[in-house]
Amino acid sequence: MERKIKTVLIGTSLTEMSDPVVRAGLAVARAAGAQVMLVHAFQPQVVYGGGAPYVPEVFLEESIDAERAVVERRMTEQIARLGIREEELAGRRVEFGAPHRILTETAATAAADLVVVGSAESPRMAKVFGSTADRVVRKSLRPVLVVRGPLEMPPERVLLPVDLSPVSAEAFRRGLDLLGELSPSPDLRLEALYVVTGHDPGLLGPGEAREGEEARDLDRFVTRNSFRSPHKVETRVGHGEVEDVIRARSAEWDADLIVLGTHGRGGFERFLLGSVASDVVRRGSTNVLVIPPVVEVGEVKPALRAEAVASLLVFA
Repeated sequence: MERKIKTVLIGTSLTEMSDPVVRAGLAVARAAGAQVMLVHAFQPQVVYGGGAPYVPEVFLEESIDAERAVVERRMTEQIARLGIREEELAGRRVEFGAPHRILTETAATAAADLVVVGSAESPRMAKVFGSTADRVVRKSLRPVLVVRGPLEMPPERVLLPVDLSPVSAEAFRRGLDLLGELSPSPDLRLEALYVVTGHDPGLLGPGEAREGEEARDLDRFVTRNSFRSPHKVETRVGHGEVEDVIRARSAEWDADLIVLGTHGRGGFERFLLGSVASDVVRRGSTNVLVIPPVVEVGEVKPALRAEAVASLLVFA
């Protein structure tokens, strides 16, 4: 099987708190036979003095260069601390700017195949303002692994929520391809989860007419989209609010990883899938691999078409 993961881009704060994130990304890269690229973004220290926030004079260009030298040294220390070998390192980048922008831009220019970020921010603040992880998930054209805790390779249990739509099928297939690369073990347990809500089409008819139909629909979906996978995919149908059921099943089953697609191409489907992925990333406690949809050429502005097409060939 052709390798689909060659470069894993890891966002790091360079502190020991970010060591688990880097370790998780490194474990994925080693399992895939890939290299890692470490990226750190530093921002100006904003001061609030009773009026409008401002950036102190210490963050003039000369001071930014001095700060860059400091964080580059800290990156070298983290590389040594975690035992990253020279041949495993595809590159390193330290930039001044917003973390989510630096991460997504670097992922594009470096043709990274997977972006790894942590989600250790305050849940309350993330709910109000959105976290770096949430912003990267929304902006990235690459799959994003959001690390919430230890992630061993290969994983033992992986939950794959689906909604039976074409966009979900695409994410499901790409997720299975990636898992097949990371874990050749036949002991890997995969579970496709379909959550039935009051908004699902066809649920307004007689209850008996839908009895068992959801399970059959899910079985057909899995059979049609998993034939290339070396792993057996179990199925489960849940009922309730999608985000709540995903989080509850993940905790009950003790899943190591959740793999799900993000927003579709437009309209209600885009809103629904994007909302689910965002909620699971923000409020869940399980590591999450978010698979973005493949953007078609006609959907991209002419100036961005060449770059977008090249970047999306990774998982095609």
